Amino acid sequence: MSRAESASVKRREPRSAPSTRGPAGGLLRRLRRLRFLPARGTEERAAERRGLRRHLEGWEPGLVAVFIAGCAAILAVPRAVEPAELPLPLADARALARVRDADIARAREAEQLGLDAEVRALGSAIRAFGIVDADADHTEAELLAARKRVLEAVGPALAQGDEAVLRLRAYQMSSFVREVRRFEATGEASDELRELGGNFPGLLRRNAWLRAGAAGSRGGDEARRVALDRAALGALFKKRWDAIVGLRRAPFGVALDEERALYKFLLSHPLSGRSAQELAAPPAADAAALLDSQASDPGPRSPAAALRAADAQRAEEHYRLKKIDELAALDPAYPRHLARGITLYRLGKFMQSADAFRSHLDQHPDGAYTLRAQNYLRAALERANEDRF
Repeated sequence: MSRAESASVKRREPRSAPSTRGPAGGLLRRLRRLRFLPARGTEERAAERRGLRRHLEGWEPGLVAVFIAGCAAILAVPRAVEPAELPLPLADARALARVRDADIARAREAEQLGLDAEVRALGSAIRAFGIVDADADHTEAELLAARKRVLEAVGPALAQGDEAVLRLRAYQMSSFVREVRRFEATGEASDELRELGGNFPGLLRRNAWLRAGAAGSRGGDEARRVALDRAALGALFKKRWDAIVGLRRAPFGVALDEERALYKFLLSHPLSGRSAQELAAPPAADAAALLDSQASDPGPRSPAAALRAADAQRAEEHYRLKKIDELAALDPAYPRHLARGITLYRLGKFMQSADAFRSHLDQHPDGAYTLRAQNYLRAALERANEDRF
């Protein structure tokens, strides 16, 4: 091979990788350690790892999706669940605020501008009726006479306009709420509280609508906290005031959201004690069965005390049934059949409870309470079958 051919072959030979020996090689090694240059075989090893993992890529989201689907399937399947809390009506807070602001404005006008003589006469008659009603020893004749004087004063007062009478009601309601707060603070029922609320403190005590508080600051009875909130208290006053005066037409009465606030309280705090027991007496067979069971199972409570507690509980549920029907007549959006089913279940009337749950599902097959009603229905049917066999 000639010298020219040898030089041509050398030019065509590929260059070998730079040597890592010597000063240049040491520099390359340091660059690789500092990760400025890839290490030898990095791309080959990464390709191998990708080949092994490509079959498992995305398994985490898939597992989460399977878990969610399984939970949804479990929750969607009806199962027997003991009926728990009643569905309570929901009042629109903004609507209640508008009503409250209107009442405050009317009361302020009555205080600043005054009321006509005929309207003031109606207010005096209402206060006189409250005094008679608050007297525990009043006779029916005395109460009827006081009511007659109220009705006689209504006509001349209405002749001054509905708004004038509404201002009277708002002013008296404002005074009533103020006296209730004073009663909470001192434990003393003032004369004005009796005039505007009758035996309102007795109503609170009789129905356990009072919560214990600190001792009265003026040496009176022990102070209490009234369980009713402002909206329920105002609605209760208006309904009593309208009933005494005999005005049940617009613009009198109470707004729908006020009714919802009041019935929410009544369903959560039903009449208790003697008031509730008067609404429904227990069947004789149930009473005898309860006495027999208590006789065989001695405990800290006597059979008579247990029977009274069962009577009170049964009376409370009957009271709830009555209020549920009243509320449904006022508010068609309230789930009446669902609430009745829960209450009937508590009364031990399982077949009637199941019928109520079926009625709810027929009317609301895809509503917010559908799954709950299905679960309650299964529980009611199971209990009905247990009683049958």
